[in-house]
Amino acid sequence: MNEKLKQLFEADQHDLSTMPHDRLERDRERRNEVKFILDSGGAKVAIDFIHAAIIFKHGKALEDWWLAYKLSVKAVELGFQPKWVAAVAMDRWLLHQGKPLKYGNQVIPFGGVYRIPQLDQNTTDEERYKWDVPSLIELFSFQNLRGFMSYDIVSTLENENLKVKVIKLERQPVHSPSLDGIPCDTTRDNRIVYENSYGWKWIENSNGSFNLGWLLIPDVPELAHTVAEEGTFTMEKVVLNEQSCILVKYNQSKTLYVRSRKGIWAITGLDYNNVIEKALSLLASSY
Repeated sequence: MNEKLKQLFEADQHDLSTMPHDRLERDRERRNEVKFILDSGGAKVAIDFIHAAIIFKHGKALEDWWLAYKLSVKAVELGFQPKWVAAVAMDRWLLHQGKPLKYGNQVIPFGGVYRIPQLDQNTTDEERYKWDVPSLIELFSFQNLRGFMSYDIVSTLENENLKVKVIKLERQPVHSPSLDGIPCDTTRDNRIVYENSYGWKWIENSNGSFNLGWLLIPDVPELAHTVAEEGTFTMEKVVLNEQSCILVKYNQSKTLYVRSRKGIWAITGLDYNNVIEKALSLLASSY
């Protein structure tokens, strides 16, 4: 084992947990040191390549995440188990290009709730198992995620067709991209509707902050409502068109989960009436 790579890896993990003010600069310096060791042939065994891969997985550019993937695949070829570091690096590379994820295990903030982006429909649970990442159902219920921070399940509510649990992360994910989209429509009152590459749509306030958004989630039996901010919450059942739905109120945000033939709609907004109105509109268009 290369002791210098091990020390750099340990420093990376320490900074990730303590979040020093100069973390980004320290990350950059570590990547430069790792690159010098790699170019000098200092990585010999599987754990060396994993230490290097994880440091580059915490990078800031596409070439960092792609190198993390190649290094972790090299470690797997040398016998390293488990294999999830390679899968997570691949998905982080895809995530920051706005492309569907191959495996999952990455999140984007959407109105204060952390959501798993669109997934590649060609990836089977068998392939996820091969690379030591959660199944489709486990991903959306936030079970067995790899390389993720600690979290607590703070509440759960279930109706006849859906279970939602509120999950509180110990901190905000530091490597999740911000929400980014382009205008795709306007509302009846001439507000711009934005859409990202995953089909998520939202409306902003006059100051550019999130006001109302909606996205479609695959048809799974259990969903995680994942937040990082401190706050107060309530959960309750709401009936729309004779259908039982689940409403989560977290601080000023309201999210309604509505099952349809297309999947599960998650509508998040600041105004309850706007959330309900959008939910009814989506239900009408989903049948």
